[in-house]
Amino acid sequence: MAARDELLIDLINRTEMEGTGPRLTVVAHGVVLTGRLTAHRSWAVSVADRLDDDSAPDELFGEAFRREADEPLAYPPVFLHLHGCQLISGSSSLPAALGEYFRVPLESVTAWSVR
Repeated sequence: MAARDELLIDLINRTEMEGTGPRLTVVAHGVVLTGRLTAHRSWAVSVADRLDDDSAPDELFGEAFRREADEPLAYPPVFLHLHGCQLISGSSSLPAALGEYFRVPLESVTAWSVR
């Protein structure tokens, strides 16, 4: 995001207050991604819960995401967090289904739309 996009920042801040936001499509480094905008804390706790699953070998990694969830929010935000993210198009080695949770640096976002 070369220029600070106040509208996107407002959308992220409102999502932080309400917990979940609209579906977004974003362009970052020529890759088009889509998913539901979610609050930073919700995103971090959800990832921690997945990693803390007793059947997962990554259970010790969940603690790092729990610490992330407790960090104070930056203003302006540095990242947007998506839930249910999918790759729409782009010359990338990313899989089409990126997974449940995805984090995109705002400085990488060159375009976006609400779905």
